[in-house]
Formats: sequence, C-alpha cells, structure tokens
Amino acid sequence: MNFLKPDSPAMNFLSILADLIILNLLFVICSLPLVTFGAAYSAKYYVAMKIMRGEDTGTIIPFFKAFGRNFKQATVSWMIMLMAIALILLDWRWIIASGWSTTPFMYKFGVIAMSIFVWLITLTIFPTIARYEMKTREYFKAALIFVIIKFIPLILVTAFMLASVIACIWYSQWFPLIYVFCTTTTTFFLARIFIKQFDKLEKDRTALAEVTGESLPSEEDEENGEESEEGEEGEGSAYAAIEKEDAAGNTSLAGAKMETKELEENLSKPDIPDESDIDTKSGNKLTRFIRREKKALKGMTRQQRVIHFVQYYLPTVIIVLLVIAGLSWYISDVYKDRMNVLSGGLINAQVSEEGRKYMTDGFLEWGGYDSKRTASLLDTDLNFKTGLDFQERFLDIAFRATLMTGTYDYLLMRADAVESYSTPDYLTDMSLLVDMDKFSKDDFYYYQATEKEKQQYDAEDGTIPLGIKLTDELEKKLGLNEQYDYYIAFAFSNGPSDLENEAKFLEYLYGK
Repeated sequence: MNFLKPDSPAMNFLSILADLIILNLLFVICSLPLVTFGAAYSAKYYVAMKIMRGEDTGTIIPFFKAFGRNFKQATVSWMIMLMAIALILLDWRWIIASGWSTTPFMYKFGVIAMSIFVWLITLTIFPTIARYEMKTREYFKAALIFVIIKFIPLILVTAFMLASVIACIWYSQWFPLIYVFCTTTTTFFLARIFIKQFDKLEKDRTALAEVTGESLPSEEDEENGEESEEGEEGEGSAYAAIEKEDAAGNTSLAGAKMETKELEENLSKPDIPDESDIDTKSGNKLTRFIRREKKALKGMTRQQRVIHFVQYYLPTVIIVLLVIAGLSWYISDVYKDRMNVLSGGLINAQVSEEGRKYMTDGFLEWGGYDSKRTASLLDTDLNFKTGLDFQERFLDIAFRATLMTGTYDYLLMRADAVESYSTPDYLTDMSLLVDMDKFSKDDFYYYQATEKEKQQYDAEDGTIPLGIKLTDELEKKLGLNEQYDYYIAFAFSNGPSDLENEAKFLEYLYGK
C-alpha cells in the first residue's frame, strides 16, 4: 500500500500535521505564565520552519532548546509589546465607555491603526528572533519591514484567525476541534510566509556579498548559533554534524532514524533467498507490508523499535486517534441533542433542587416521553448586570449569541431582566404557544413594537407578548424568592416540533 509507506506524500503530510499539533500544544502550555509567551512563540516558529523545510530534527527537544536559548531577548521584546497592548486596551475601554458615536473619528482611526500595527508586529517579531541574532532594536526594525513587505498575506492570516475566534465562540461545544484545526492551519501558512521571506533575504545578502566581496555572517550568527542555509548540503556540512549530534540523543531522533533505515535496507536485501522472501511477495499489499515490518523489527533492539515507531507511526496514530475522538464526540453530541426535549436557563434567578426536578423529571413523566429523552434546567444564576456599561454591552451580545445558537430553549427571568433581554428577534411570540383567552392581560410581558416590527410580526395593537408571568404556586414549587416576579420566555424557533414541545411544557406548568 503506497499510502502506508513512510516516505509517501500522504504519510509525510500526516507527519507534518501531527508535529504542528504537538508544537501548538507545547506553545499553549509554555505560554500559560504569560510572561513566557514571547519565548514560547519564538520557539514554536523556530521548530515550525524546520518542519516545513523537511528538516527531520524532532519537535519536543528542539522546542525547549530554542525556548531556553531565545528566552532573554524574546521576553524583553514581549514585555515591550505587552506595554503597547495594555495602552491600546485602555484606549478601547475609553472609546467603549464614551460611546462609539461620540468619540472623534481621528482618535478611533488612530486606535484601530495602532491595534493592527501592534498585532502584526507581534506576529512577526518572534519568528525573526527565532531565525537571527540581533539587538532588540534591530528586531523591531526587521519586524516593521517584514510587516510592510508582507502586509496583505499577514492581514489575510489575521482575518482567518479572527474568523477562528468567532467560530470557537459561536460553536463553543466544538471549541477543541475548531481550535486544533485553526491553530495548525495558521501555523502552517505563517511558517511558509516566514520561510519564503527569510530565504529571499538571505539570497539577496549572498548576492550582495559576492558583489562587494564582503563575507557573510558566520554559522554561529545564523539561526541562533545553528546551521546556515548554505551548510545543509553535503556530508561534511553543519547539517550533517547536527545529525550526528541527534544520533547521540542531544537534539532529536533524526540520526537514530537514519540508522534504522540502514538496518531495514540491509534486512530487506538478504544475500540468500529463503521462505520469508517468498512470503513477502504473496498476498495483497497490506499483508505484504505487515510481513516486511515484522521482518524489519526482528533485527532491532528495543530502543530501535521505539525509535522506529516514534518516527514512522506515532504521527499517524495521533491523527487517527484525533479523528476517532472527533467522530465519537460528534455522534454523541448529535445523539444527546436529538434526545433533548427542552433546555433552559435562569437569568437573575435561582431554583431549588426540588424545583429543578419538578421542571425536568416531572415534565418528562407528565408528558409521557421516552426514558431516553432528556430535559435540562440550568441551575446556575446568569447575572448579566454588572453595573459597568461597557461590560454589560459585551455580556448582552454574548447572551444573544447563546440564544441564536440554540443553547437555551426557554428562560426563567426575574422581572428586572425581562425588559433588558426581551426582543421579538430572539424570543417567541407567546400567542403561538398558548390560548391567550385563557389568561388575563396582566399575565404577560408585552414588548412595544416599532412601526417596522408591527408589520413584520403582525402586531396590530403595537405590542407582542414575549413572556408569561409565573404564578405564586409555581414560584413556591420552584423554590424561587417570592418577593420578586418571574417570567418564562422561549427562544425564537421556526421548528414545529419545538413549538409543540414548548406549548406542552406551558400546559404542564399552567394546566391550560
């Protein structure tokens, strides 16, 4: 099977993919203290560029070596960037607090431009630190030049990263999978951009040196003291020396991999044919591949077998496990969603455990639903009022996003939250769920519709009932604080099955 050959394009791609996933995981872990972000980011792209060049020097050991080697300069640069980011955040806070429409245009334009500039500098300065040794001031100059030259590609990558953040928020239940895909893709393309520009720069420097007769920087100056681009060819090159060092276990398993390959070649070409040679030629491609692997492993020591597995099959195993985990997660998520009748949330309210059982177990039993069907009531107080205007706006946006993505089917809201979060764009007209004649007008919360909404929602009298008040009896059953009034409302839905379950739920609560 050509697909299973270690050197096949498919296996090489899977190997690169697995290495980048591991690399991003190391980056996240080493960035947690925040102060180490710069060193971790620098080490990440140091290894990523090697992976993209096809330099088989491993992932974990080179990452930590680059992390330690670049720690000082990367941390100093990161502290400078962190101060700039803090100032920009203060500017944005002032704009939000003052109001977008009342803030002068030039001030807003300046803050936006500075935000983009600082972001792009942050993207480019640390890979530059990973590649070259310079003074801190020179790093910022080089990063600025890089941003100017590669502005469009960097903006496109930034747009993809922004879309990734939105996707992670919008589909929060799929956050790990979306995060892994997006970070791996971003690392892949950014590494390609950096490699292309760095190679072009070094090619121009070589040409200039030939014209002027000046000598290029020594190998110790390139890539933080490691091999230069010109020294990667030939057995006597610096790259070959690195491979020998790897074989000793100081840098990676690359040298041991070469020894394993030589051993396999010797075993696959015996001087005298025997029965095992005949066996390797019979059967389909998969069985022949398995026989060859068994035969190769027979002549290896335990350490060589471990190295063989890590270099050839560990990336594939990781990818396969991730795919299986993703599919299992997806199937489980779909099944649970299909089995869920209703899910609810609380805003500025708190029910008792007995009240929760009454709303869930009691409703399922009353409605005669199958034992596998479920209903849930969130027993956590979602208090969206903070007293700070700019924070409330962001919380309001996040809350409305949860409604649009179907996180909640119904909401129990204290009276002070009804006015803040009731709008016909997100909540269902109660007249679609209950017979209005069986309730009094005082039982509902009415939204005052605009002229456009009157036509859109067919509200002749200009009001739309979006919530129904809980009775004193219901408040007591739920264990709510009876000194307040509470309403129940339903997230907007066009599905007939959803409306049927919601109407049934109201019949269970109110008996009409």
